[in-house]
Amino acid sequence: MRKLSHTIIKNKEQYNNYCEQLENLTEEYSSQNDDEIDLLSFLIHKYNEEQTEKYLINLNPVELLIDLLNENKISQKELSLRIGISPQLVNDITKYRREITKQIALKLGEEFKLNFYTFLKPYKLKKAS
Repeated sequence: MRKLSHTIIKNKEQYNNYCEQLENLTEEYSSQNDDEIDLLSFLIHKYNEEQTEKYLINLNPVELLIDLLNENKISQKELSLRIGISPQLVNDITKYRREITKQIALKLGEEFKLNFYTFLKPYKLKKAS
C-alpha cells in the first residue's frame, strides 16, 4: 500500500484540487486507489459540512428555519407535527411574531441535526400593529 499525502482542506483552492483529483481517480478507476478515493471523499465531505455550518451560523434563527424548511421540502404543518408544536406557532415564528424558545430550539436542533444553540441567537420580532 502506498503512502497517502492528503491533509485536511484549509481553503477553496485545495478543495477544488482535491475534487479534481477525486474525479480523475474515479474516471480511471482502479481498486488500488480505493483508500485514496475514500480519503478524498471524506476530506471533501468534511469541508462541505464545515462550509455549510459557517453559512448557517451567519443566518438569524428564523432565516435558518425557513432555509431548512425549503431545503428539506418540509411544510410548516409537517414540521409542527414532527416536533410537536402547533402549526400556528411555526407560522408565527417564521413571520417574526413569536420567538424560538429553548424547548423549541431543542426540538429544531434534534429535527435538523444541528446544535440547538444555533436557533437561540437573538433576533428582532415584528411589533404588533
